Amino acid sequence: MQAISSTSAAKSLTPNILPCSIRHSGPVGITKQYWSPTSSSNGTSSAYFRGRKLRGKTVKLPAGYEGVLLEKTEKQIIAKPAAPTFDENGELEEVTAVQDVETKVMDRKASFEEVVVWGHDALPEGGDEFVKGLGEWMGFAEAIHTYDDVDSDAPS
Repeated sequence: MQAISSTSAAKSLTPNILPCSIRHSGPVGITKQYWSPTSSSNGTSSAYFRGRKLRGKTVKLPAGYEGVLLEKTEKQIIAKPAAPTFDENGELEEVTAVQDVETKVMDRKASFEEVVVWGHDALPEGGDEFVKGLGEWMGFAEAIHTYDDVDSDAPS
């Protein structure tokens, strides 16, 4: 199981999905020399990365959704046994043994409401694998977290 530890220090950011492979994992000191995108009023951006022109499209998350940046930790939550319960006669109900469930904690570092998807020389369109993937993921998340109204299927 996973749990998320929220802190008030979590900041807001905008992730960038670049059309390249970078063999580095971890923080990088970003400087204007290497990354200085410019934004236009129509929601597009442009930048140069290692001499190549990139064009970016801002993809907003749907209302009610929030993206989060999480960091793995070694912290764990140990399950505590349930409190005893009593029936209507005041008799102690049988307590079933609770198995310890290993719950690892992830720290919330930042949140975001939009993502910039970048393409080489041209704006990513709806067929772009990342733009399409974000849309499909949101649709899938909506489908598994939505309950059908039982009464709406009943014949009238």
